[in-house]
This record gives sequence, structure tokens and C-alpha cells, in this order.
Amino acid sequence: GGFSNIFKRPNYQEQAVTTFLQHLGHQYQGKYNATSRGIPDISAQALNFPIFIKGQKKFAYGTSGSAPIVATIVSLLNDYLISQGKATLGFLNPWLYGTGMSGLNDITSGSNPGCNTDRFSAIEGWDPVTDVGTPDF
Repeated sequence: GGFSNIFKRPNYQEQAVTTFLQHLGHQYQGKYNATSRGIPDISAQALNFPIFIKGQKKFAYGTSGSAPIVATIVSLLNDYLISQGKATLGFLNPWLYGTGMSGLNDITSGSNPGCNTDRFSAIEGWDPVTDVGTPDF
């Protein structure tokens, strides 16, 4: 997690990321782009996530595990909606930073290195460690 050097911060992320930056203060100033997009938007528990490479079972962690978990949850929700004759969820990011937060578990402890820092820390709300949280699914 951290901050993009390429993409500007989208409007739907402004309040959440600004709150984190106020908490961070001057710590790590100049080591990351404080005006850009915070990444990622959502996380999932992904420690010892089983994957298969050339038929061999291995264990992954981090984005390699959490991205497929979140994608699977969204796919299952979309499948259910389609089975009920309803529209799929579509682009979720703006929803995640508003109404969607009520369906997420806010993770408030832990840390990760990113953007040439020793560690960003998880706090209440958005942070570059666990983002807006993990799906409550």
C-alpha cells in the first residue's frame, strides 16, 4: 500500500485519504506523493493463501492472495444479482468510500512498508495498510 506516483486522487477518496494524512502529519514527508491516489482501495486477509504453480501447491500472502479473494466475493455477489434479474454491481470504488464502508471490517492495527517508508500504520478509516477494510462476507 501507499500512494501512486502516476494517478491523481479521485474525488471519492479525498476525505478518507486526507484524514489519514492529517493523522500521519510530517512523518515520511517527501517520501511519497501526498496529493495522489491512495492505493489500494480494499483488502482481504491473505496469509498462507494456497496457489498452484505448475501443479505445485505454494502459499502466497498480500496482494497475490487478497486480490483474487475480493474479486471472487464481487463475482459471487454479481452472480446472485443476475440470478435475481438485477443489474451487477458495476464500478465499486465510490460506493466503498461511502455506504459500502458499513459492509467492511475496519482493520485498525498492523503496518506495512511502502513508498520508501519504514512502515505506514493502520488506523481507523482508510489507511495504506488495510485500505477501507476487509469485506464482511
